[in-house]
Amino acid sequence: MESTKSSKAVSFLTILIVILLVVIAGLSYVYYQQKQQAKETEAMLLAEKDSLSNNLLNLMNDYKELETDNDSLNRKLQMEQQRAQKLYAELQNLKQVSYAKIKEYQKELGTLRAIMKNMVREIDSLNTLNQQLIAENVKVKEEAATAKKTVKELEQKTEELNTQVAKGSVVKARGVVATALNRRGSEVTRASRTAKFRTCFTLNENAIAKPGTRYVYMRIVGPDDFVLAKSETDLFDFEGEKIVYSANREVDYQNKDVEMCIFFDSNGELAKGTYKITLYMDGYMIGYTELTLK
Repeated sequence: MESTKSSKAVSFLTILIVILLVVIAGLSYVYYQQKQQAKETEAMLLAEKDSLSNNLLNLMNDYKELETDNDSLNRKLQMEQQRAQKLYAELQNLKQVSYAKIKEYQKELGTLRAIMKNMVREIDSLNTLNQQLIAENVKVKEEAATAKKTVKELEQKTEELNTQVAKGSVVKARGVVATALNRRGSEVTRASRTAKFRTCFTLNENAIAKPGTRYVYMRIVGPDDFVLAKSETDLFDFEGEKIVYSANREVDYQNKDVEMCIFFDSNGELAKGTYKITLYMDGYMIGYTELTLK
């Protein structure tokens, strides 16, 4: 009986030990599986962390490459770049990586990317607008240059036209004849007998000339190239200078032919030779002749 009881006890203990060994083996397997899974999860989280770090670095570089002349956008760029740098520093200092933290950083990264896309669009729009403004500015400058050139050409043509009109409005003298007279008014040819010069001519009809009263000036240059004049103060304007005249006469010109004569009294002895006689009116030379005295 005692032998039977002892045998049963041994069998029970053996079964119990076997069961315990099976339980221990099962627990060991479960622990091993959990440990392996924990390692794999940790490796995956670390890989995700590295991926986030690389993405943040790329994002920061992208922010550095963005350029704009807009001060407001530049401030916004700087603020978002600092935000990315702060997020990168936090990620590097993170000791315990979890799914929750990874999701949080992924969300922040997505926000930063979305902001960057919007800023890229804004910068592109500004650059496009700037290019349009530059093109318009160039066009305006070209049009202004063309207008300036056109105005200059018109001014030139107007000036040329005015010059032509001014030349066309000059009243010319025709049939200019100079005669030497003695004291009795008879014509002579000798210098010793000459007491007076008479120059007769006709002012031509000119429809575009300005009508009214003006002076005709006569200038006599002797063989010695000196001007015969009564006074050094007898001056008139010609080509921007004051020059001496020998005699003058007032005439009322009304755009019709006018026949007239101008006289000059000689108070001194005259030299033999050729005398050059020039007529002027309105600042223009209008006639010329010569007279030779023996």
